[in-house]
Amino acid sequence: MARRNMVRIVAAIPFVAAMPAAAGDDIGNQTLGLVEAATAGRPVVEVRPRYNRIEEEGYDETTTGWTYRLRLGWRTAAWHGWRATLEGIHTGSADKNFNDDPGQIVSSPYPLLPDPRYTGVNQAHVEYAGDSGVRLRMGRQVVRLENQRWVSDNDFRQIPQVFEGVHAWYDGLERTQLEAGYFTRVRTTSGVTNDLRLGILRAAWNPRPDHVLSAYGVFHDQPQNGAFTGFADNSYRVVGARAEGTFSRPAWGLGIPYLAEIAHQDAYAGGDPRIDARYWRLGAGLASASWTVRYDEELRGSNGGQYGLQAPLTDFYGFNGWTLHFFNVPRQGLHDRWLTARLGVERVTLYGEAHRFRSDYGHEDLGRELDLGVTVDLWHDITARLQHARYDAQSGALGDTRKTWFTLSWTF
Repeated sequence: MARRNMVRIVAAIPFVAAMPAAAGDDIGNQTLGLVEAATAGRPVVEVRPRYNRIEEEGYDETTTGWTYRLRLGWRTAAWHGWRATLEGIHTGSADKNFNDDPGQIVSSPYPLLPDPRYTGVNQAHVEYAGDSGVRLRMGRQVVRLENQRWVSDNDFRQIPQVFEGVHAWYDGLERTQLEAGYFTRVRTTSGVTNDLRLGILRAAWNPRPDHVLSAYGVFHDQPQNGAFTGFADNSYRVVGARAEGTFSRPAWGLGIPYLAEIAHQDAYAGGDPRIDARYWRLGAGLASASWTVRYDEELRGSNGGQYGLQAPLTDFYGFNGWTLHFFNVPRQGLHDRWLTARLGVERVTLYGEAHRFRSDYGHEDLGRELDLGVTVDLWHDITARLQHARYDAQSGALGDTRKTWFTLSWTF
């Protein structure tokens, strides 16, 4: 039955994609009555099946099987600057030969694939956008701070991470944006909703086009937040600054992208005093309209081998390799050096990353990883993506890992 359902989901994508589009957000610019605004919005629909294969040293079996997510909702048009969004989600699996329960990560013969079955509300919020530059969003929502290094929805997982609270932006100052948020609950990528107290602050300034300077703060009060440190209280704060942009050379048809970031993480709201680590990232490269090549280094520091910098709310697949070998940084910290290459040819995009890992404390060799992907834009907002990641350990305490994914995605 599960296999037949998966076949139906995949086969239905082209037919659903051919549906005519509903009225878009442009209607929100008109003066509408309350009922008109509610009915003149647009649907939110996503169909995303994925095939997974994971081989991990230390497990007798190979994880294989399909997972999927279905999102369905409605976003109203604007009524005096206000909108509402209500969105449901259902995730599941077919041909299941894997463990999706982190509680069985030791006892199961299968490597973990943390995409469990779930049905519930994905987003439910109201938002306001005024002429003065003020924007507000209240309710269950996706939160992405900066490049998602510290706060993200971790959208690669079938169940995205969402937060409940208030998020505000102010764009009323020239070339400046102010941002603040406070959230009291989080639904994790495992489908579990937990209490927390999360505050975020950010100020960004554009000194010139294509360049941004920003400062931010993350205040995460949650004793057990998913970081495996052995501490009774893992609450932390991060304060940092970031510069990012591209120097354009039109005569060459090239740009020089760059990024520089520095931050410090320490204990907050009763967190363990051993939480004390530095963070930095530096990167630069060359880019054209069709290709990019760049080199980056990132340090997730260590407090003398007692604690390695953790980022439990991050986009795990956006950093330190797709195999997630370092989703939880060892207490010796992590120094990641990597090369990135991207090539786009019409509807096809090729992408690759090559990582070399060492510890911050002790400079131990922690292995290498190669990530390769190809994305094809099909039709009517349907994309297909094939990814392969391979981690090779250099220490007996770590194990080799191979992961392959094939994802079809259609978003309406």
